[in-house]
Amino acid sequence: MAPTPPARREILARVQAMPPRVCVVCGEQSATVRIVSFPAAGPRWVNLCWDYGMAVRRRSRLPATLEDIAADLRAAAREAGLPGAERMAFYSSFEAAIHDRRDDEETR
Repeated sequence: MAPTPPARREILARVQAMPPRVCVVCGEQSATVRIVSFPAAGPRWVNLCWDYGMAVRRRSRLPATLEDIAADLRAAAREAGLPGAERMAFYSSFEAAIHDRRDDEETR
């Protein structure tokens, strides 16, 4: 039975164990481990090779576009109470920033 949630040291110990464990999918040497809760058996360790481990990893929930990243940064700035959070602008290059600067902004 596997601990839920496992401590980082438990995960590392399992991946680095000698002799190495094998991937439950293909039989190659295990490089990652997950805990899967089976209805009849409870939480169990599942050893996976690098390829299968990466295939089932959780996908990032980070924004995919620059516009979405900028919106997240503005929201964080608002939440932190930073002045000018609504006017924060992000540019693709230094030249674009100079070209699009507001009239009240000075270049240094």
